[in-house]
Amino acid sequence: MSALATKIDTAIARVMAMPEGQLRAIFVAFDPNRIRAEAQRQQSRHDSGEDLPLLGTLISVKDLFDEAGQITSAGSLLLADRAPATADAVAVARLRAAGAVMFGRTSMSEFAYSGVGLNPHHGTPSSALAHGVIPGGSSSGGAVGVALRLTDAAIGTDTGGSLRIPAAANGIWGMKPSQGLIPDAGVHPLAPSYDTPGPMACDHATLHRVLVTMAGSPLPAPAERSLTLAVPHGGFTNDLSPEIAAWFDAEQTRLRAMGHRLSPVDATRIGAAVGLNRIIVAVEAHEIYAGDLKRLADLGDPRVLSRIRFAETLSKNQIDDAYAGRAEISAHFEDQMAGHDAMLAPTLQMMPPRIDEVEADFDRLNAAMLRNTSLVNLVDGCAISFPSAWSGKPWALAMLVGTKGADAAVLSGAGCLAV
Repeated sequence: MSALATKIDTAIARVMAMPEGQLRAIFVAFDPNRIRAEAQRQQSRHDSGEDLPLLGTLISVKDLFDEAGQITSAGSLLLADRAPATADAVAVARLRAAGAVMFGRTSMSEFAYSGVGLNPHHGTPSSALAHGVIPGGSSSGGAVGVALRLTDAAIGTDTGGSLRIPAAANGIWGMKPSQGLIPDAGVHPLAPSYDTPGPMACDHATLHRVLVTMAGSPLPAPAERSLTLAVPHGGFTNDLSPEIAAWFDAEQTRLRAMGHRLSPVDATRIGAAVGLNRIIVAVEAHEIYAGDLKRLADLGDPRVLSRIRFAETLSKNQIDDAYAGRAEISAHFEDQMAGHDAMLAPTLQMMPPRIDEVEADFDRLNAAMLRNTSLVNLVDGCAISFPSAWSGKPWALAMLVGTKGADAAVLSGAGCLAV
């Protein structure tokens, strides 16, 4: 038996040994026969002499990406009966071409419209770090699967933090690339102005390999050196919980001791503009689902439907002003980052709350989970969240942020800064 076959059998056995509720909360589709057949095809390609850089890499697929023969339901009963996809999404096809094995389809917040990871249809998995704590959203199942070492990596999307929040809540690596770095063909949309496919992984090296495969081209590797990091105030770091504030102070001290230069930047204007995201995402989601609102009232998550219907309260002037304001604040961010390699910020405003707390106070806690990560989407940047221990657990609280196109600097910088 090949090493790949042994790895596949071990991983499948671990999944199948889970209680049914936990399995369903992580995977919306899990077919051992399909997985084994794919692994056999990849092994045969390798044995025939093909160079497969991702051979042996198990990758789960968020239920937004098309896979040939699979239903893309976007975590919703509304789309559960649609026809199976006829072709793989571009990102999935590239991963398969590189030898990776797609290891199940993972659960998510309905339509990817939440930063906490709740799903009333499939159930909500706990964080792999703390039972009963949110997994982060919207790419919830994928992050939990990586953190439990069921897979090496997971692919998801990030509209307001949906890769970095689950990474933070499960202590893994998660990256929101620059929009356009990875093609979104074959990925079900939520808000096309923001939606960004990307990876989560168990370590930096795996994240790097998966990212460049999804992108279809290598990223230049900047020379390793001490970094000049912007440290924001007035945005990203305002109203932090005491735990996060204490961790961020300690993190700055650690990085200065490593020889990195930290300089303050005023992010007040960026922080004050966070409400623009709510307008633009709601408007674009409403355009997609306007014809399904009546059905969603019966089939959908009411929390998601409420966020979509927010668009109906907006005037044309408010919408136009939001798009114009985003363009302006993105240009402002570019100016603020001049002379810096990246910005250092906490991934989260507060530590991940419990699932029952979020169910009782969704609007406030969902907004809190999204606050810092969504500012990066607002300014059209790229960012990576990576593990940094707090209270004895490797929460991925650190976030390195760059301007659009600075993916290589952010990725390599995080590798230098991680513990």
